[in-house]
Amino acid sequence: MKYTIWCIIGFIIAASIPVSSTFLQAEEYVELTVEVEDIYGAPIEDARVSLTYVFPRPEDTDIIDQLTERGVTSFMLEPYREYVITVSKAGYLPFTQLVELEEDTTVTAVLEYAQKIPVIHVKRYAVFPEEVEPGEQFRLQVVIENQGTSDALNVKVQVTSTQFFSPVQPSSSAYFDRLDVGDLTSVTLTFAVSGEAFSGVYDLPLTISFQDATGMVHTAQETVGVTILRIPRVKLLNVDFPQEVQQSEHFAFSVEIGNTGRFLVNGLYLEIESDMDWEYSSYYVGSLEAGDFDTFVSEVTASTSGTHEFTVTIGYVDDFNREHHEEFHYTLTVTEKVTETPPPQEKGLLERFISWIKSFLGLN
Repeated sequence: MKYTIWCIIGFIIAASIPVSSTFLQAEEYVELTVEVEDIYGAPIEDARVSLTYVFPRPEDTDIIDQLTERGVTSFMLEPYREYVITVSKAGYLPFTQLVELEEDTTVTAVLEYAQKIPVIHVKRYAVFPEEVEPGEQFRLQVVIENQGTSDALNVKVQVTSTQFFSPVQPSSSAYFDRLDVGDLTSVTLTFAVSGEAFSGVYDLPLTISFQDATGMVHTAQETVGVTILRIPRVKLLNVDFPQEVQQSEHFAFSVEIGNTGRFLVNGLYLEIESDMDWEYSSYYVGSLEAGDFDTFVSEVTASTSGTHEFTVTIGYVDDFNREHHEEFHYTLTVTEKVTETPPPQEKGLLERFISWIKSFLGLN
């Protein structure tokens, strides 16, 4: 009896607790995601997606149309109902599909072109070298492809010169009579980089113009990235140390660290790897202006004889904060130290007289 009473009380308490709207919303709605793309799988921007009820009810409200962003849009809808999806976009045939919505669902709408037109895109591109130094030249190779539904005629690929890029060839463009559907071709152009350019990734505008079968001109704008890197030039100058020393002898090693390039060098340091004893085996320079130098001096001692090799490493960071280093190898001959026995000294007159007396007396 007591158990029954407690169950009734528990039921009354549970019934009195309000149910949150968030919980109800999670139960009442599911998400429908519509992905819109062309026949080549490229997302279509600003396609209009409309939804209607297959079996409308008096209490139903209209579902507001949505435009795709990066080819995607989504709706929160009542589950266990049927909807008609309609996707439209200028230049494409409309898409319609019936969906019975029971849970979160994704529908992919593939739109076909409304007419036969060529569509040319940059398939890939490459820059040689990958990182270009200011004042140097580079080759740009661009591969274009006709991804449309019709052949392209009078195809022209043109690169627009910018502040830091100028064509080396007489023209910064290439021309093709035609590019058929599904075909691709490559263009190689050579450019020079201004010596005043700073390190960074620069956009190089690319314009592709072509005609369809009716003579209508189409234009596609593309951008390729070119990486410019100011490469530091650091050298060791006036390296000075004796080629041969004696064992345990102290000698001086000196070198000038010079910035022989046209740009500031940052994070510059020097390290020495050796089996000899160095007063200083590392030196941090920091920043070094173009044309400037710094001097490193250390006292060195070789405890063992023989040929000694040692390595001087200089390191620095570039404008992309990547570390670089260079190694310089040197040798030194250490001769064995010989201890000489001093010759016997000749006795003086007094010492000889004393020795004679001792001998005469039999004291020796």
